[in-house]
Amino acid sequence: MSPVIDPTRAQRRLAWALSVLIGVSMCLRTSELQSEFTMITHPEPARTIGPTCRNSAMDSAPGITALSRDIARRFHLAEGAAVSITRAAFSAAQASGIDPTLVLAIAAVESKFKPGAVNPATGARGLMQIMPRWHQDKILGIGGEPSLMLIAPNIAVGAAIMAEYLDAEDGDIKDALGHYLGTTGAERYVRRVNLEMAHLTRVLKAT
Repeated sequence: MSPVIDPTRAQRRLAWALSVLIGVSMCLRTSELQSEFTMITHPEPARTIGPTCRNSAMDSAPGITALSRDIARRFHLAEGAAVSITRAAFSAAQASGIDPTLVLAIAAVESKFKPGAVNPATGARGLMQIMPRWHQDKILGIGGEPSLMLIAPNIAVGAAIMAEYLDAEDGDIKDALGHYLGTTGAERYVRRVNLEMAHLTRVLKAT
């Protein structure tokens, strides 16, 4: 014989379960908002790396929007992808204490903002063309080599590498970019990155 189910009792149980789920959800959201408020009211100071490369306009929503649209238009990207790349660049730049336009400029020159880019000759991967054999310590920190094909992890590693080179060169972008390139042709590479960075800076300042 099948058990008889009291529909009123079942409804009460369902209502109770829903109320518990809603309560848990509200608690979690409250916790997230408190964390966000703490981060906003007590931001971690940016790391100073030298007079030639400063951390500016880190969390400017209009700036991110303007840069994303510019990148999407010039590099023929979907706007959503451009937004993800730009946000990741701002986050990584803030964490590393460098200028987000420098991070974006390197990605533009290295891969034309293609997350799946792989150099068959060197093995460089992703948006910022990270060389796995040279940066295993940082790559392990993001979950291994497959993560280099993802937007945020790749940019985080690239920004950290560039920040180290800037520290080593006392903030000199030209010499740091030469280290980042790691091969011949540094003068042309530096010029291309500087031109892209100057353009992105103009777009950012116009917001």
